[in-house]
Amino acid sequence: MNAQLRRPMALIAGVIAALAICCGLMGAAHAGPLTAPADGTYLTYQYAGQRLYIGAIGSSEQGHVYCIEAGKASELSYSQEIALADTDQARRVAWLAEEYRESRDARIHAGIGVLAHRYFDLDANAWQSHWAVIQGQHPDLARTADELWNQAGQSMPASTQASYAYEEGLRSGTVSVGVKNSSGVMVAGVPYSVTLSGPAEFVGGGQRVQGVSADKTITHAWRATGEGEVSVSTTYQRPALQQLVSNQDYVRFAGNTDVPGSGVRFSVRKAFTPALGTVAEQHVVDAGQPVADTVTSGVAGATDHWVPGLELNATGWYFDRIDPDALDGAISPEQGQSAEAFLDALASRGYTPAGYGEAVFDGPDQHATVQAHTADGEPYLAPVDGGFGTWVWAFERGRQSEQAREYMTQDVVTPFLEIPETNANRARATVESTVTEHSATVGAELSDTITVSGFPDDHGSFDGDDSYGFGADNAYAQVRVWWAGDPADPNNDEAYRPDTVAEPREDDNHRLLGVWDYPAANGTIRVGGGAPDAHGEPVHITAEQHGWYVFVYSFAGDDRVMPVTSAYNDGWERTRVNEYDTPERPVITTQVGPETVNVGDPFHDTARITGDIPEGSFVVFDAYEAVPEGQEPGGNGKLVDAHRVPVDHTLPEQVVSSPEVRSEEPGLVYWRAALISGEGDVLATHELGVEGEVVTVEEPVEPVTPEKADPLPQAGSDLLAVFGVAVAALAVGAVMLASIRRRS
Repeated sequence: MNAQLRRPMALIAGVIAALAICCGLMGAAHAGPLTAPADGTYLTYQYAGQRLYIGAIGSSEQGHVYCIEAGKASELSYSQEIALADTDQARRVAWLAEEYRESRDARIHAGIGVLAHRYFDLDANAWQSHWAVIQGQHPDLARTADELWNQAGQSMPASTQASYAYEEGLRSGTVSVGVKNSSGVMVAGVPYSVTLSGPAEFVGGGQRVQGVSADKTITHAWRATGEGEVSVSTTYQRPALQQLVSNQDYVRFAGNTDVPGSGVRFSVRKAFTPALGTVAEQHVVDAGQPVADTVTSGVAGATDHWVPGLELNATGWYFDRIDPDALDGAISPEQGQSAEAFLDALASRGYTPAGYGEAVFDGPDQHATVQAHTADGEPYLAPVDGGFGTWVWAFERGRQSEQAREYMTQDVVTPFLEIPETNANRARATVESTVTEHSATVGAELSDTITVSGFPDDHGSFDGDDSYGFGADNAYAQVRVWWAGDPADPNNDEAYRPDTVAEPREDDNHRLLGVWDYPAANGTIRVGGGAPDAHGEPVHITAEQHGWYVFVYSFAGDDRVMPVTSAYNDGWERTRVNEYDTPERPVITTQVGPETVNVGDPFHDTARITGDIPEGSFVVFDAYEAVPEGQEPGGNGKLVDAHRVPVDHTLPEQVVSSPEVRSEEPGLVYWRAALISGEGDVLATHELGVEGEVVTVEEPVEPVTPEKADPLPQAGSDLLAVFGVAVAALAVGAVMLASIRRRS
């Protein structure tokens, strides 16, 4: 071929070589979405006398395209887009194409082109032929391709890791999410989403959050909106590869697709069930003493968790005067029963609260000691008549704040008669007694009349209760009789007059003459004079020597009744025994007035005193509250309690009066008057119920009202007739009166 001819041919060959792209020749350019490759996105090589390209063969809005048909001409257009299968090879090549979209490193793009041919070339044999040539001309390109392959494997997401943790019980916590590569290493920069299904939401609202992965897990806070199971699903984005169909097929990055990742499940619970633990401060409480309880806050179970700082108001009710027969086990509220309904159910059984208490808690394991008060806010005091008592406590949902009601689904109520909550209120027994004779001579038989009240009516029958820890009744009280005086000198007996509340120790001047058992029960006891003791044995007490003889009643106490001991120096309980009969003693004669009254009307007592009265003496008046006829007097309260009226010791005879009183209840009011010396000796008195010392209080008779009287005649003529008779009678009377006056 001549030179002139060779130059045009060479020029044409150069142009063709310039258009030979990606292991092939480029055909005629057609209008389409592809643009020519930019500088720095490919390498060239010589194959069969042609200059060919390896790397990015063109560009599109979604990035560079890489050919997958070695040796075929490329066109800057395509006719079809085909999504390639989601394989590891496709993801890696797609990831690399997107990762290096802005790169202008020709070797990197050539390496990506090698990987595109290696895994997706439509003619593997043709590619192997070209690859052998390329390696010869670019020896380091294989290593570059392998490095890119490994980089994509380490950086490209392959799965997610999801876990959860609780922070506030089952009420709140976190979900932790990470994106991993195929080796299980965390991958950063991958978009992901987390979705909750169930009664929970993310803090900030909603059940779905999105994020971008990091080289460690990322946590998202959640909170419960109810109770149940929550499932957590995750998605993450990984690159997809797309095939472009043309004369020369290409592959390119097709965008990220959402891929399901791993998930977890867990239980949540917004509400919680608080609990109350309570223990009575004292197992046994004496009459008139305050009643207190130690209340402890808590939660019902392991899955319950108190909202930090959330205040809950606890309400307590104290029930008293409970009979021993009721100690047969606690009464528990029904499932879901409100405190109000439970109290109504107890009321239907005869149990109503007598005391109340309140406590406030803002967390579990807190303690509050609460003293009961009355409905009026006054301190509650244990009843004088005793009985068993118990507490019921509750968290009432309706009494909580609006915030607290979000976390409480129902009332929490403790049982009635729970063992730790139940105590014994000991009754206070009272003793009224007087010796038969306050003055006697040696050889006389002495006796005492003791009236006891305040014991439970069934005292002596309670055998105790081991489960509640209450002991059995002490069935017996004791009466002790002491002698005090100077055995050698009767004139010195005055030096040993009983002057202390406590009993003395035995010595030459004090001897315990005997101790006898009597039932620890209400009623009147006769001690001495042959009356039997609790065991049926007759008791005789003889004054064998001069001195003081003192009766002391004592009950040691038990879990239902307080101890009680009469005072050793009680003037009503001692007899002065002389060797010989003493001079005439004073006499007291009493009379109430009036003996019969209506309820609310006044009455009083008078005492006539005669005889030799020591200086400093006085009369004491007592009036007992009205009791029904037939009931023993002296065991009830008083309308007048030991009212003193001084007497004049210089007068041989005088009359003194008690204060005026009224009774608001019908029945018999018993009076007693006694002349007492300045030293406290009873000089003269009488037994309860003697003639003239009882007032009968009656309900007033209802007057007859006009409505209850016989009706007047209704007819007009009858009424006029009656009126006429009355007028005539008045006229006759007037005439007679005038006649009488004239005669006088």
